[in-house]
Amino acid sequence: MVLGLATLPLLLVACYDRAERPYRPPGIADSAVPHEGRTLYLRDCAWCHGNAGGGTSRGPDLVTGTNGPALNHFMMSSGRMPLENTGQRVQRRESLYTDEEIASIVGFMRDFDARGPEIPEPDPDADLQAGLLLYQENCAACHSTTGVGGALTAGERDVAFREGPSLVAPGLLDSTTTEIAAAVRAGPGTMPVFAEETLEDDELSEVTRYVVYLQDPSDRGGAPIGRVGPVAEGAVGWIVGLGALLIFIRWVGTKRGEL
Repeated sequence: MVLGLATLPLLLVACYDRAERPYRPPGIADSAVPHEGRTLYLRDCAWCHGNAGGGTSRGPDLVTGTNGPALNHFMMSSGRMPLENTGQRVQRRESLYTDEEIASIVGFMRDFDARGPEIPEPDPDADLQAGLLLYQENCAACHSTTGVGGALTAGERDVAFREGPSLVAPGLLDSTTTEIAAAVRAGPGTMPVFAEETLEDDELSEVTRYVVYLQDPSDRGGAPIGRVGPVAEGAVGWIVGLGALLIFIRWVGTKRGEL
């Protein structure tokens, strides 16, 4: 009896320590160096993608196709990776890592010898007018002329993203310069790949600059109302225009009744 009472505090401490300690996949211990790329990769990525990026039943490999530094940087900086669970939808959210941590993880993943493109560095002073023409020709059909995104036709299942047909092209208004250029080169998800043979480096810089311009354009001639086209404009026309007309009719009828 006395022995049981003496060991009770130890059991309570052990249970509390287990409850407070975050979950980690088997065989991966915490490290005293939180910004080390290898530690972060093994802690957050290897469970699905394998210790060397070869992939598992829970996630695709990171070494084939256009997988490489550009795509890895894009996925982490845009918050699409890592996922909390394998069933979570891959979409933009706040990144879990700092810029230094992302650079460290990408640096460690270079040892996987993936063949994908390097992280691009677009010229911020590229030709804006040329970027407009290139964007309208190659990007606007999916992401809309204003960069807010748009609906797509049903496509094939994306094995890499573990989801069904993508019906929406994401908006570009929150993307950074590096994310825009990296997505063009690596083609994440159902997006086509625009390699250097299709879009040269100077053209990539021009497209990137125009997309950045779309994030804060000069709205001359009226309120942007979301920049989603005739749907919003028609709604404003009906609600505001018809509402004002009904108010006017009511006012005229009231005045006439006073005569």
